[in-house]
Amino acid sequence: MRFIPTSLVMILALSYGVLASALAHGGPNVSCATENPSAGSQSIAVISSGQVRSVLLYVPTAAATHRALPLIIDLHGSGSSGEEQAKMTRLSELAAKAGFVVANPSGGVVLAGAPNAHYWNIPGVPLSGGAPTPADAPDDVQFINDTIDTIASKTCIDPRRIYVTGMSGGARMASLLACRLSTRIAAIAPVSGLRAGLPSSDNPSQPDPATCQPQRAVPIVAFHGTGDSVNPYNGDSTPRWRYSIPAALQRWVEIDHCQGESHDRRVAAHVTLVRYGPCAQGAEIWLYRTDATSEQGGGHAWPGAVIPASMARNLSVAQLRANVPGTEINADQLMWQFFKAHSLPAAP
Repeated sequence: MRFIPTSLVMILALSYGVLASALAHGGPNVSCATENPSAGSQSIAVISSGQVRSVLLYVPTAAATHRALPLIIDLHGSGSSGEEQAKMTRLSELAAKAGFVVANPSGGVVLAGAPNAHYWNIPGVPLSGGAPTPADAPDDVQFINDTIDTIASKTCIDPRRIYVTGMSGGARMASLLACRLSTRIAAIAPVSGLRAGLPSSDNPSQPDPATCQPQRAVPIVAFHGTGDSVNPYNGDSTPRWRYSIPAALQRWVEIDHCQGESHDRRVAAHVTLVRYGPCAQGAEIWLYRTDATSEQGGGHAWPGAVIPASMARNLSVAQLRANVPGTEINADQLMWQFFKAHSLPAAP
């Protein structure tokens, strides 16, 4: 047997411990760009499917430490834009304190006469007004994949801690990304729009299992109000929505192989946290359900958000009443707490 000095054994053990910790939690040993962009909001160009698209990016001052930071991709609702979404959710304010990167891309579908209104290309789902998605619409799943690559080349993000949230149409897009990019997206937080694939052609009140088959169990924290008239909690007959939030949750429970019954806990006067688990691979499924009318915050709205004046000017009185954000919980803070507890499995 070959003798190895005790000092060398200690050095090897210490080095292994540091490496194992870095692999388990991310950090400075994660491969990063050599230069980080300056802190603050900036626009970056993403080339996807031969097109150059602009993405709003917020980088916190923590990037200067060269630690690998989490990335949250925040998707706007139908007819909005990345810039409007950033103003509404204000995730960058939390990012500045908590130390994560925020990206606000815009959907690839733009209709004639409305250059500032963007929609997400969700195959098989018509646009919010009922119009079909144009045949030449860009592949937005590929665009988000390319956006992640571009951001990773420009700043120091942790590839195991990439998350997606979104409002309404953005929530439907976040759900699609969980189905299609489960090996890149660690967890999602859909607001007013959780889906689990396309409605079944045989029974539209249920999702079609063949249209959402992720490669791993995906942790999900969703937010929805029972007074939502745009994407009704109990479903409707419109082709872009159909099945209910409980039906979507049940399908994700099956996908994530969750065990046992759901557990309900009242966390605010009108808000109940519904939890499913334990699930496969450490996943969990949570729903913050606001049991209230739209005027009380149970409508089609992002809890804790502020509707920017530029967005409010384009909404009717009825739409404003339907979009009153609740104040009993803050979706930004709650989703971040959930995200922090979930990352992609370490590579073998």
